[in-house]
Amino acid sequence: MKRIYPILMVCFVLASCHHDDVELGYDFSQFDTDGRRFIPYSERDCDVQEEHPWTQLEDDVEFDSLGNVIEDNSRKASSLVTTDLACGIVESLASYKVHQVCGTYESVDAYGNQITLSGAVFYPPKGTIRNIIICSHYTVAANYEVPSQTFPIEASLAALGYLVVMPDYIGYGKSRECVHPYLQAEVTARNVLDMALGVYSFVRERKLPIQNPEVILVGYSQGGATSMWVQYFMETDEYYHSRFLINGRFMLKKNYCGGGPYNVARTYDYCVKLDETGIPYAVPMIILGMSEGMVEPLDMAAFFQEPLLSNYKEWFNTKNYNGIQITKMIGVNRLSKILTPLGLDRSQGETQRLYRALQENSLPMTYRPTAPVYMFHSMDDQTVPFINAQVTRYNFSRAFPYNSTSAPATNVEYDFGHYGNHQSGCIKFYLHMLKTLK
Repeated sequence: MKRIYPILMVCFVLASCHHDDVELGYDFSQFDTDGRRFIPYSERDCDVQEEHPWTQLEDDVEFDSLGNVIEDNSRKASSLVTTDLACGIVESLASYKVHQVCGTYESVDAYGNQITLSGAVFYPPKGTIRNIIICSHYTVAANYEVPSQTFPIEASLAALGYLVVMPDYIGYGKSRECVHPYLQAEVTARNVLDMALGVYSFVRERKLPIQNPEVILVGYSQGGATSMWVQYFMETDEYYHSRFLINGRFMLKKNYCGGGPYNVARTYDYCVKLDETGIPYAVPMIILGMSEGMVEPLDMAAFFQEPLLSNYKEWFNTKNYNGIQITKMIGVNRLSKILTPLGLDRSQGETQRLYRALQENSLPMTYRPTAPVYMFHSMDDQTVPFINAQVTRYNFSRAFPYNSTSAPATNVEYDFGHYGNHQSGCIKFYLHMLKTLK
């Protein structure tokens, strides 16, 4: 009988050291979520290789010298760069397994009313999670493209050991019947942050073992601008700032933002001057989006030429068509063929009201980020013109002696180079991020 005791003791020690046991993560009860909850309605296990998220990059559309769509000569966003992304993702991942949870949460709409929104959370099904990543997705037009309806590229970060939070935005998923307030900075940032707070409650309820409470922000294109605005509200808005503090420490680790329209007003000026846009379907999306929340909505007849004027509700509000399909239905990339002469003149009428809204939704020139930022932009980008990054860098580098909070930003890493078009830049951005977060 005495011989059994040492054996039992060894078994007890081995059992307590079993590698399959989930490690305890950080206690997220220290975060004040103000009662917000992310409520799951569906979930599934995914395999990154089987999902092929890199194939979701939209096709490039080619235009002739007159700005008309070349119907029979469209090409993929470039099979070569898409293959580069696929290889980069696969090579970076320690595991291909990801758990996806789709759910709803409460936030506010462009009119300040409470609204139920949807989104998705992605995380590794086993083991300790490294950090929470709050990811703002790039511009989409069809409902089937949003995080709760598909497996987006950014979800691959979950296979690196992160929990990825991805809202659908207003106008998609649960709120599909609403108009998407495209590039409305404040409401979109609040929607993203409200989902993040709801996910903190979800983490506690599921007892998910997250090792580090620091948050990472990620976004490209529309997501890049949104990610910058999310940081702005985390750092300057008392309500959100207080909810990302623990013992007086601000829990934002870094922001990875790429190819973002940080200055929507300057983007309008640039495209009007060139009479060209690399993303034709985004032009009416901006006007429709800015109109949301206005006491007196914008008159679309003052902006849209035919066939856009007669069809914009079907093309955009149904969320049945993706950006490439809408671009081909618009048929041109010249603003003078998309918008009316009044719509191109920001000094008068409805366009003056639109331009004020564009200015209000451009990053404040006095803002200086507190947490570190990695800002990426291809200098060849004609979809989101490089002027956006140039203006932002200029503002970040300026000092205002009368305002001590507006000293030059020293914590921003700029990665500007000739990286090709918007889609090629997207590849470079994601590969850098994967390498850095690996």
